Amino acid sequence: MLSLFNKRINLGLLVNPFYLYCISFSLAILIYLFGWSKIFPRLSTGLLLFFMISFILFLIAGKVFIKKNQDLIKHLSINPNLNDIFFSLIILLGLIDVLYMGYLPFMDRSHNYREFGMPVIDVLFNTLSIFFSVWFLQSFMELEKRRFLIYVGLILAIQFLLFRRSTIVWIIISSLFLLFQYLPKIKIIIILAILLCIPLLTYSFGLYGNYRSKLSSTFILNGLGASDSFKKSGVSYNQYIAYLYVSSPLANLQENIDKGEGLLNNKDYRNFFFYCVLPESITMRLEKPLDLSPPSCNLITPELIVGTIFMVSYYTLGWIGMISMILFLLVFIFLTLSVLKKWNTFSLSTFSILATAVSLMIFSNFLNRVDVILMLLIYPILFHMICRRSGCNISTETI
Repeated sequence: MLSLFNKRINLGLLVNPFYLYCISFSLAILIYLFGWSKIFPRLSTGLLLFFMISFILFLIAGKVFIKKNQDLIKHLSINPNLNDIFFSLIILLGLIDVLYMGYLPFMDRSHNYREFGMPVIDVLFNTLSIFFSVWFLQSFMELEKRRFLIYVGLILAIQFLLFRRSTIVWIIISSLFLLFQYLPKIKIIIILAILLCIPLLTYSFGLYGNYRSKLSSTFILNGLGASDSFKKSGVSYNQYIAYLYVSSPLANLQENIDKGEGLLNNKDYRNFFFYCVLPESITMRLEKPLDLSPPSCNLITPELIVGTIFMVSYYTLGWIGMISMILFLLVFIFLTLSVLKKWNTFSLSTFSILATAVSLMIFSNFLNRVDVILMLLIYPILFHMICRRSGCNISTETI
């Protein structure tokens, strides 16, 4: 039995953006089927068939990726002093952010934490925090300098004080994907230990979210529609929040399908382009001149507003919109991979962030998010050029 626990499983094969699309949506569907919410609509045959067909497409693309991208990730010669400069830049941007706002959300809860942040500076601070946290971890794996781990810990602590749960999630998941590529074979006993920690992690996730949003247990269980089966299960209401976080996007998507008109739904080509494809920062600046307004998608409850990568596309263009988003996602992934091949200094860390972005499509459409575009298409090129001029080199030995 002990020998079985010491056997290793290769999880590195799972760090494939195409496979991760299938894994993340399959996991969301599985959790949805727990039936813990009485306000969730039943998943339709049409939606399940859509996912089944898209899974087949992404599995084929994933096999092509494995065959043609074995040399994507390579060892690095890193300039430690440049890393110190990058970390100092992040801290400086964070200080500017806090000084401009005049408070820390964790210390002063009289403000709406969602409104925290200096224009432009806050976006740079958050995206650089994610991008370089993964890079610092990679630097630690290459150079074994502990200060790079300290940098990651400090960035996470700052994000915790700013109530940036999403940023923390991006950093942690991207870091795990990075580690799976450096250490692909994991002992079964370690995997079991991680699985056993899931209840504690989901409890902590919900507890932190409830504190941040000042939600009462009564509102969570009654206002957010906990089913009788959940209430009798003995599971904490903090874990119900984690359940809603993962499964409610599918519920909102299904709600729009149930109330929609099918193939082209609202036939709103204009809003599909502006709110699904064009970067949101451009759309926001065009709303007044072009008299645009965000699509008023159907929601199961006003408090739960996300609906996967597909909700807005279905609301505007029905099933054709969802199919278009599948094609858009495939193009986006291949475009990012082509960038990483040409400007490859940050290929491994950026690839890990790409894997995270695809995994998080179960929550929202990140393809038109400026922060994601910065991390996947702008920063790899910009900092590749900076590093090449400052002593970072790629070796010929692949990981």
